[in-house]
Amino acid sequence: MNYLMIVLDGGGDVGKRTPLSLAKKPYMDRLARNGIVGLLDMKYKDRVDSDLGYLKLLGCYSPDDYPGRGYLEALGIGLEPGERDLCIRGNFATLNSRGTLTDRRAGRDETGLAEFCGLLDGMEIDGVRFTVRKSAGHRVVIIAQGENLSARVKPNDPKTTGVPLPQVKPLSPEAKFTTSVLNKFTYRVSKILSKQNINRKRRVPANVILLRSFGMKRETKPFNERYGLKASCISAMPVAKGVARFLGIDVINVKGATGLVNTDLDAKFSAAVESFKDHDFVFLHINGTDIVSHDRKPAEKRRFIEKIDKRIGKFMKRMDMGETVVIVTSDHRTASSPSFRGYEHTKDPVPVLISGDSVPPDRVEKFDEANAENGSFAIENNDLVKFALGRSGML
Repeated sequence: MNYLMIVLDGGGDVGKRTPLSLAKKPYMDRLARNGIVGLLDMKYKDRVDSDLGYLKLLGCYSPDDYPGRGYLEALGIGLEPGERDLCIRGNFATLNSRGTLTDRRAGRDETGLAEFCGLLDGMEIDGVRFTVRKSAGHRVVIIAQGENLSARVKPNDPKTTGVPLPQVKPLSPEAKFTTSVLNKFTYRVSKILSKQNINRKRRVPANVILLRSFGMKRETKPFNERYGLKASCISAMPVAKGVARFLGIDVINVKGATGLVNTDLDAKFSAAVESFKDHDFVFLHINGTDIVSHDRKPAEKRRFIEKIDKRIGKFMKRMDMGETVVIVTSDHRTASSPSFRGYEHTKDPVPVLISGDSVPPDRVEKFDEANAENGSFAIENNDLVKFALGRSGML
């Protein structure tokens, strides 16, 4: 049996007229009629982030072995952090002349960012050496190598604009040295970047780095040992690739996959078809739904979902659906309405569709949030993979 898990990053939404409910998606709805639809409670606590979401969807999350997003991002861009290295996920951002944060993503403009990373790479402060690598879009991965480093620090990202840039702060006494080094690093980075002529060519300058997520190396039980399935991952996003590498899942890089709405969906679904020649399970991640949600563009989100649906239809025609189970879900819901107040990621349970000839259907006719809320199941134990295996007769 083949299993395709399609994760529409932030694809679920809030309100009555969501992009998923308004989209014309005949193939997802056909899968709904021939399968089952319900909810998965992701049981988010303090934060709702994609790294936790992917791990939960793949049934492999435990607070005891969670390595932190910084480590997962480092794995995702091909780095191999050491046991004591501090891994950091950051954003290039914009400060005005008064030191006020005006853009947390530096306009989503990648101009010059790779060059900036080259300038900062190899910096040393108080015996700590920094490796700096560009990641997807405005993101950056930083690895600090030295003695007595700790991941128990509070980020300097205020998650809003119009405020002064905070300092990194310790969350435990052993992290005081780490915070001192990171605050010196942030100051020095801002001084260096503010002098670069290339910032004049950008829409807004990238003159600081927000240090957002911290982590250190850990190990966990591989996906194939948990489920007896050989798995692959298709994604453009380093954090999704990093989760895959952390779980021992093969990463397939696809030309034209961007993590934006201009991603090559045909290439990604074709790669999934090819992957089933030597894999049992494909984790196909599509990030554009989350991007347009954060940009508060619900109409564009709806149109992108419709494009995805057409590629699902092509996939269904190429695969033997008697031997294939399709799972469609989200890592979290992301509110796309401009009228929504608060952080866009929400803790609401995510809609789930599981369909294939081996899955006995329920009476749900469409795939969207409302139908999922009135659907035939609610998964409470966070093990979607095991649930899908059971419903398809494999357990």
